[in-house]
Amino acid sequence: MKPLYLLFFILNLLNISAQNLDSLKLVADKLPHDTDRVNLFYDEGFSHRTIDAQYSYDCARQAENFAQKTSEPFYTAKAFNLLGILFYRKGDLNTALSFHKKALKLRMFINDKKGIALSQANLGNIYSDLARYKSAEDSYLKALEINNELNLPKQIDNCLLNLGVLSVELKAVNIAESYFLRALKNAEKRFDYETQASCLNNLAYVNIRKQNYDAAIANCTNSIKIKDIMENEMEKADSYLNIAAAYINKKEGLHALENLIIADSIILKFNYLAAKIDALKTYSEYYKLSNDYEKAFANLQRANVLTDSLAKENKKIDENNFIETSADETPEETKKTGFPFLLFGILLFLALACAVLIFKNKR
Repeated sequence: MKPLYLLFFILNLLNISAQNLDSLKLVADKLPHDTDRVNLFYDEGFSHRTIDAQYSYDCARQAENFAQKTSEPFYTAKAFNLLGILFYRKGDLNTALSFHKKALKLRMFINDKKGIALSQANLGNIYSDLARYKSAEDSYLKALEINNELNLPKQIDNCLLNLGVLSVELKAVNIAESYFLRALKNAEKRFDYETQASCLNNLAYVNIRKQNYDAAIANCTNSIKIKDIMENEMEKADSYLNIAAAYINKKEGLHALENLIIADSIILKFNYLAAKIDALKTYSEYYKLSNDYEKAFANLQRANVLTDSLAKENKKIDENNFIETSADETPEETKKTGFPFLLFGILLFLALACAVLIFKNKR
């Protein structure tokens, strides 16, 4: 087992080294074309967008730098798209909007239909967050039209789900229901379990709004079955909370509590804080049903405190997500000579190998 352990150890060190921007630049220098360099930095930045925002941002800026050298709008639009995604994740919606508009303009200029649909979907998300609902709907509909033309099933369903969620926000529950049902029907045809589960949960929410509580319970039960197939235990908490809410509206407190307890155990196991807020609010409604207004108020207070705490923490994360730099500038942290992980790994491997040989000879 020792050689296997050493191999994994060295591979891990190599992986750390590969994430260093300077190492990536060395790889880029060996590529024949600037378009290849754009793709290298874009792919690396996109793959790290959720786990290392600073590294992803630096890669995006490098992609932008080489894209400008190509004088090809397709590659500049790619770089702008990644920058838009990163600023959206940071919470800087106006900057994200600016980058996605630039990407869309370039994609329209070269008639990159797939790219246009992607940009429109991204713009729809931002407009929705900015409460510019008419603009969001227009963007989603344009994306849907193009994805239908190109016959891209997954993207079609994403647009339908976005339009459904937007319709719920606008309290147009019948329209929302039609969007979710269309997406569900499509997902069932291609055995897309993830989309099916999402559609069923969204439909359950609509069912509750329409006071069709038995349908909500049935949809959530089916969603749980699909999540079992996917081995997605964490998100089953959302379904159990919806079932509990349906039972509370049916005035069936015992069944509501049973599902709340199951949801709470999953939330605790995965530290699913967003669902914890919903659970506390649902507990508050349960205690109201039981005429225990003191506990109802206490749970609602806990939900509000947790919401405020998460908002503050997210604000801190957003503000420190990454340091903005120009395309040809490297942050101070990466300008410094890093610790030579690769060399250290090789030397350690040789030292351990020598130790093993000496030990064997002594025996």
